[in-house]
Order: sequence, then structure tokens, then C-alpha cells
Amino acid sequence: MRRIKATDRILERLAGIAEFQFSEKVARAWFDPSRNVEVEVNSRGSIRGVFVDGKRVATLRPTDGLFSLAIDGAVLLVGAEDPPRFRVIANMQRPLSGSILVGDVVDLDPDLRPGDEVVVVDESDTVIGVGRLRIPKAMLDGLARGEVARLRKKTS
Repeated sequence: MRRIKATDRILERLAGIAEFQFSEKVARAWFDPSRNVEVEVNSRGSIRGVFVDGKRVATLRPTDGLFSLAIDGAVLLVGAEDPPRFRVIANMQRPLSGSILVGDVVDLDPDLRPGDEVVVVDESDTVIGVGRLRIPKAMLDGLARGEVARLRKKTS
């Protein structure tokens, strides 16, 4: 794969996806005109990775055309949106493995649905990982155990 500078047309497309999937604030944070945006393209010219100022913010999923968050993208997202938007807020009572369990959750965005990309943060709103939500907030109250979010990447 090779990296190329994003053209205005590519930026418009990526900002539209970010606005659809997340919000206008996130799209502005990622694709601000003052930032250097590059994309990683495969041999057929399809966009895979999105880099802002040299850091990967997301990967464009070929299955549904939406973004999978990277840690640096999650940091920008957390800076653009107020808590608990797009977040699973977890207590750090135990070391995190591949899942955020019901007992780990302090709060989460009530607008999220299963399958949505989430940023896992601690109670001070520091990014600790990214992943996908498994159950909505409405089900969380009735569960004693289970997986709330599956982590894909975590900070060290």
C-alpha cells in the first residue's frame, strides 16, 4: 500500500463519512484544512488508512465503508466531543484484556448501538482503547455480567 496526499474530493468524501458515522465536530477535528491529511491506498486505488499529521486516525472498512478507529483518531474524537459522546467510561479496577465487562462500566453514551465504534476512556476521560459496542446502555442495567465492548486496540 502507498500513501498519497488527500485531494479535495477525497477530503470531502472522508469528511462526509466521519460526519455520518460520528458528528460534524469529529469531521472538522480530523479534516481541518490546516492539517496534513494523507490516505493509504491499495493496488486498486481503494482508500484503506487515513492519516492526519502523520498519525493514523482510522481505517476505512471495505465491508461497510465506515471507519474503524485508531488510538490517535480516538484522541482527536475525545477532544472534539463532550463526554459521554461515543464513549464507554470504564473504571480501572483490573487490567484490561480484550473486553470491557459489565462490572468495568461506569457510564456509556446512550445513543450508541451494538456494532458502533466506541472510545474506551477512564473516569478522567483519558483514552485507554478503541473497539466496538456489543450491548446498548438500556440492557446494561439489567445485566450482572457480560461483555459491553470488545477492544480492538488499547494504549500501553
